[in-house]
Amino acid sequence: MANVIVTFKIMPDSVEIDLDSIKEKAIAIAKESGAKGNVASEINPIAFGLKELKVLGMFGDENGLDADAIAAKIGEIEGVQSSEVVSADLAMG
Repeated sequence: MANVIVTFKIMPDSVEIDLDSIKEKAIAIAKESGAKGNVASEINPIAFGLKELKVLGMFGDENGLDADAIAAKIGEIEGVQSSEVVSADLAMG
């Protein structure tokens, strides 16, 4: 049984969207989907006031992890333009 660290990139609809609210909902979805331990997040500026939200979680792959389905669920949050998996790396140790 291996653990996979998945990073989701979430883009808001506009610069006026409250990323903190989206962050809380995205973390809740990650935890409901089996994320282990703490789920990390970071907000990075892109351009002209637009920011991206990255959410990182560790998931077990014993039941066949479907990270794209989790990203799709995050993409359904109001105010989210897109959500995608930008990396999935095996956790060492």
